[in-house]
Amino acid sequence: MRKWIASGWFAAAVAACSVALLATMVLGTLAELEGLAGGLPPFDLRAGGYTLVEARDFLAALGRDGVFLYADVQLRVDAIYPATYAVSRGLLLWWLTQPGRPWARATPLALRVVLGLGLPVAAAAFDYAENHYIALMLRDPPAVAADLVAAASFSTQAKSVLTIVVEVGWIALAIAALMRARRRRHG
Repeated sequence: MRKWIASGWFAAAVAACSVALLATMVLGTLAELEGLAGGLPPFDLRAGGYTLVEARDFLAALGRDGVFLYADVQLRVDAIYPATYAVSRGLLLWWLTQPGRPWARATPLALRVVLGLGLPVAAAAFDYAENHYIALMLRDPPAVAADLVAAASFSTQAKSVLTIVVEVGWIALAIAALMRARRRRHG
């Protein structure tokens, strides 16, 4: 069982589920929310964050139907996504840092734990925090408070930065592992 969980195929399968959920949100509910808000991107897609004025403008443009869609559809789908993201990227990074994969020496255990557990879990935690704050903003859109928007915006930015670090990390490790495998095959 342990060997099966640590296999690259299992990591790839869980990653495929995560990507499918992300595609469902980006191409489905988030795109629909952007349309309902007259082209303004939803909070989840504002990697650089947002100000109080921008948040209020988006919420006003979203309207009643948009608030319902965000709260009752998007946030429900996004309740599953961060966990699948953390598990999929954690498994992928753990698999990619197994001894002999990216380099001849074993990857230090502490580095494997930070890469495979710490970063993906932190990204998911900030995604969940973002969802929590968005849900609070959707309760009373016209009266959304500055401190609530600041907390939501910070969570969005932290999630975005950590996600970029995780994605660049696994891609770099995958390239290193492929190059090492190619050198062993041809060397």
